Amino acid sequence: MKKVYFMVLLCIPILLFLGFKTSNAIGVNGQVAQTPEPSWGMETDNISMAEVGKLLERLGKEIQEKGEFTAGKKTFALKGQGSLEWGARSMRGGTSLQIEIGTRERPPRGNTYVAYDVSGGRPATAADAAEVLAKIGKTLASKDIFVIDEHSVSLEGRIVVTQRMTETVRGKGRGRSMPYMYSFDVVFGEQRFPVPQDEQDNVEAEQRGWVKELAIKESMDVDKEAVVKLFEQLSADLKEGRVSIGETSLPAGDMIQFGISHLVATEGNSNRIRFAMQFGPAAPQARMAGPRYSKELFDEPMKKVGALLKRMGTEILEKGAFKLGENEFKVKELATYEISASSRGFSIELNYIETNKDK
Repeated sequence: MKKVYFMVLLCIPILLFLGFKTSNAIGVNGQVAQTPEPSWGMETDNISMAEVGKLLERLGKEIQEKGEFTAGKKTFALKGQGSLEWGARSMRGGTSLQIEIGTRERPPRGNTYVAYDVSGGRPATAADAAEVLAKIGKTLASKDIFVIDEHSVSLEGRIVVTQRMTETVRGKGRGRSMPYMYSFDVVFGEQRFPVPQDEQDNVEAEQRGWVKELAIKESMDVDKEAVVKLFEQLSADLKEGRVSIGETSLPAGDMIQFGISHLVATEGNSNRIRFAMQFGPAAPQARMAGPRYSKELFDEPMKKVGALLKRMGTEILEKGAFKLGENEFKVKELATYEISASSRGFSIELNYIETNKDK
């Protein structure tokens, strides 16, 4: 499943999408043909949000309790493990929500997969990020475990820490986005961690001269105490409103974008915890108002996915809003709506734009 990092979520369309892969094509020319899979679909541009709430509540309950869901008088099995990715954003004129659910594949595609990826909602202050880092460092110091929300992983094996700061120079001066990027990677395990395939574009951008490296510091074979100290130092710097690597120090700015991820190599035994932050001066349109939230997980029990859908449906039904993290996202009366289902899963698209009642 593709990763959706916090920078990408700035451009999420107004939709609710629960996506599975479509079925394989039927074999031809002497090949063994697969049995056509049952499917069902419907579309409307005038559904009440109360009906959406009831639908999500029912689907979630069925997945949670039975490992299946019913659509259009047909029942589709949905059991075992899968991947889950969701993000939400409030903005002028409506609410945007995206959820993707995928069946698990073994092995996962690519040389890495996302075990956990979360961004902290609306553009945050440096102090907000400092608190998150301080909490992670404190837990690591006492338990030898990285804890990010409800996700955790033990710090084991050889440890390499890399801090890096870059500047986007292509299009500089247009003020379209924050120009600086800082990453803090903790790689651990038995083997060297590969460059994820979907980060190859970043490598190519540097090779073309679009991105310039400002500072880098790599620490080999460090111990847990050194990692904890680095978390504490980064947290302290952010509280003072700066981002530093050695002698290179830049002001963090009024607002930043940050995210934390845990990636796992598909071969060997290696992990990467990354804190990534985009900062620096930005034009007003790069600081869009309203809360944002995103999260991505792999190998989630489908019962847990069902519980999430059921909760969101109940909240929409009872309160006209749903909550992700610490943020609450409001919905109103009507929305456009499309649903399709097959034996491999289902998809739902929900579009809502608030009307101007003052007119």
